Amino acid sequence: MDPFVELGAIWETATGKKDVVVAGEVADLLQRNDIGLRQDDGDLRQVTLSKPVSVSSGFVVGLRYIKRDGTLTEDLFTAVAEEHQIKSWYKGSLQGRWPEYQGTHKQPVNFTQLAAEPPFDPTLVNTLTFLVPAGTRFP
Repeated sequence: MDPFVELGAIWETATGKKDVVVAGEVADLLQRNDIGLRQDDGDLRQVTLSKPVSVSSGFVVGLRYIKRDGTLTEDLFTAVAEEHQIKSWYKGSLQGRWPEYQGTHKQPVNFTQLAAEPPFDPTLVNTLTFLVPAGTRFP
């Protein structure tokens, strides 16, 4: 199935689901498209699914990790309707394509506060945020 279509279905049904369920659905979609999750240098703590404003039919998946040295990093992946695939964007490179993602790669996040309060939108796009409990591993 087309990754853009699958992400659209996840977007439509995400409300009311548990964070870890949606995060697992996104992780499964990435793995079926030959994109592995970090296992050796970080702990996945947040999955975001957003609709960028620079394109009319696209999604961005963000996987935010706490690395072993305590720093935060985010791996970003895009799916655009016309492309029929998922593309990887590392080390902040997505902001060159879609400037609304400026600074999101290393943006600080307080996971305790995020869990206690409604999700905030750190970018200029529509974003759904899903927390992943520390130590959670997806197959």
